Amino acid sequence: MADVVGYSRLTRLDEEGTLAEVRLRLNEQIRPAIRRHRGKLVKTMGDGALAEFSSPVDALHCALALQEASGARNRTVEKEKQLELRIGINLGDIVLEDGDILGDGVNVASRLQTLAEPGGILVSESLAQHVKGKVKAGLEDLGEKKLKNIPEPVRVFKVLVPGAVAGVLRKSEKAGVTPSIAVLPFVNMSGDPEQRYFSDGITEDIITELARFRTLSVIARNSSFVYRDKAIDVKQIADELGVQFVVEGSVRRLEERVRITVQAINADSRRHIWADKYDVDLSEIFAVQDDVTRRVVATLVPKLEAEELESARKRPHARAYDCYLRGKAAYYSAHDARAWSEASKFFEEAVAIDPQFAAPYCYLARIENNFTMFWVAGTPLEPFRERAWQYARKAVALDDSDAHAHFCLAWCHLWRHEFEAARKHLDISMRLNPNDAERAVDRGTTLMYLGDVDAGIESMTLGIRLNPYHPDAFLGDLAEAYFVAHRYDEMLKLAEQIPDPSPRFPAWKSAAYAYAGRMEEARREAQNFVTKVRAIWAGDASAGTPEYVSWLLSFSPFRNEADRRHLVEGLKRAGLDTGNV
Repeated sequence: MADVVGYSRLTRLDEEGTLAEVRLRLNEQIRPAIRRHRGKLVKTMGDGALAEFSSPVDALHCALALQEASGARNRTVEKEKQLELRIGINLGDIVLEDGDILGDGVNVASRLQTLAEPGGILVSESLAQHVKGKVKAGLEDLGEKKLKNIPEPVRVFKVLVPGAVAGVLRKSEKAGVTPSIAVLPFVNMSGDPEQRYFSDGITEDIITELARFRTLSVIARNSSFVYRDKAIDVKQIADELGVQFVVEGSVRRLEERVRITVQAINADSRRHIWADKYDVDLSEIFAVQDDVTRRVVATLVPKLEAEELESARKRPHARAYDCYLRGKAAYYSAHDARAWSEASKFFEEAVAIDPQFAAPYCYLARIENNFTMFWVAGTPLEPFRERAWQYARKAVALDDSDAHAHFCLAWCHLWRHEFEAARKHLDISMRLNPNDAERAVDRGTTLMYLGDVDAGIESMTLGIRLNPYHPDAFLGDLAEAYFVAHRYDEMLKLAEQIPDPSPRFPAWKSAAYAYAGRMEEARREAQNFVTKVRAIWAGDASAGTPEYVSWLLSFSPFRNEADRRHLVEGLKRAGLDTGNV
């Protein structure tokens, strides 16, 4: 069930125009979307529409598509005349009568629609249970609601579409005194799509440099990059990301020459703070990045000391830097062994050209650790971890001002159970770059293993706030921290929002269900863990559950034995054979 928010007000302002806009939305958006998602438009009611779907997933996909299309259409309409939809979806019994559908199933959907926020989607618990893990959208449990003319309370879930998540940020963050900024992906103007890695790399480096400053709040890379190639008003982007300022630009590369245009915009007023154009040799690209960063900082934070930039970067050879950018593009292209292997070749080439370039060593260390944690189970871990250790030490030795290098070394110390050294380098990393969203989540995970789970949860929450379009792995890390903190209900609620968790995660869920007294679900997730690990096990073919649990615990370097025993006991309660661990 969907309707137009404030329809009466809009018709009073412009009846003819509103009716025409509603007809346009119905014919160009609503009907086509319902057809694409295998639904049936049952009827329209002036400002609303009722549709029927045989699949709950199709129904929610249709609703998400409608809200996205509605938002895109609104960007072409004056604010006073924009139509915003609110949508309610329920899974329930219906009665067919003269081409119409009736019954409590329809009534609940109608009541949910009236509760939804403008641009929002509410669903019933019955539907939420069917779509969890099957759509790329989170679900926030709003609890039981008493709906008009519905005898029993209904548990209601809010669908966390990107705009809705950003709305929370807009209210909570944008009013703060810290200047907040998003750097949008610079447009590749080279005429060669293969050169996009270069423009992306320049954008990422500017984001990284800006994140060093505690007096700025900088939106993470993969939230800014959501807006790549989208013609969206800068004010809307700022509202969705919860920022005050936006930096955008373009890059044109012709062999060894680079032309860069860049501008900083006050989103509220849409006024350009400054704009400039650079036409330089490739070897001068770092000076351009520093100048862009310096001008952003000088404009937004006048009291910041410019000297902080002087030690911000060790300048690599231009060809090595090009290989490094290609490596990063490959690294982030997919979360699998193929992408990491391809990225390794570029990073190795970068350090072969310039052995004093620290940044590629950080990614080489991460890749080795990734292979142990996300590749096949049962493979020997020590060779990977030893290589990661050597790469991380090399990176810090080359550039002890690189926050990423110190974090990689902290994680390596953690694997070696050298907890004080891990904490030392973790603290250095955060002092050097306090606004990096990914590092904030990683720091939270490290703090959890070091025994400071409350500080870990706080750090992870900060990272998620800095990156509204965060990867699912962020939620997985936070869910595990909730488990360590004995906050099982919060852990399980969050776990249901993760559509594609790691093979290890069902074990954590099984332990949480067991402690929560939900034994049927605990046993189900325990078996899910065994099934997933057996499918990727590359060790002894005769290995069984005790070996799988031992493998799981090898990635949980708890400093406090009580935290380790807490997880093991939960696994036992869920019915897993933990052997002698």
